[in-house]
Amino acid sequence: MMNRRGQMFTDVLLFIVMTLIILSIVGMYLFMGTTIEAELKQSMPQDQFVTNVTETVDNTMGMVNTAYDTLKWSTVIIIMGMIFGIFIGSYMVTTRPIFFVPYIFVMIIAIIVSTGVSNAYQELISTPMLSSTFAELIGGNYIMIYLPLWVTIIGFVGGIIMFARMKSQDAMVNPYG
Repeated sequence: MMNRRGQMFTDVLLFIVMTLIILSIVGMYLFMGTTIEAELKQSMPQDQFVTNVTETVDNTMGMVNTAYDTLKWSTVIIIMGMIFGIFIGSYMVTTRPIFFVPYIFVMIIAIIVSTGVSNAYQELISTPMLSSTFAELIGGNYIMIYLPLWVTIIGFVGGIIMFARMKSQDAMVNPYG
């Protein structure tokens, strides 16, 4: 854990990619679950067994969709956990003042990349077929739509934590001088 010198530079970029992947996969799971359940109910034969088959669909795919509903809020918890992980990693990293300039360049690149990712995500959620499903991911959508702002804040706070701790590391190494 103490030899994490270069990892803080990639943590924010990894955050961008993982947030996009998590929300896209969760959105697709929610879409598939509701679509499969609706298609199963619609394709049932119209005879005396409809009640039993509908009940079976409700007890199987209906329960799966109920379980998928927890993904709407658990994705936000996972994303917040990644943010706190970045802050903890910033605290644990040992750095030198020379790395401040590359850190600024990486943060600028991360902000530019996050703008493109945010725009691509907005295109995805505005697709007519997926818009109703992704509308349920309120917290995740908020984070992704304002991703450049989130990346700026996370990078700024992470940098403050990392470079402010630099002085306290020097005091820990040589407490008498």
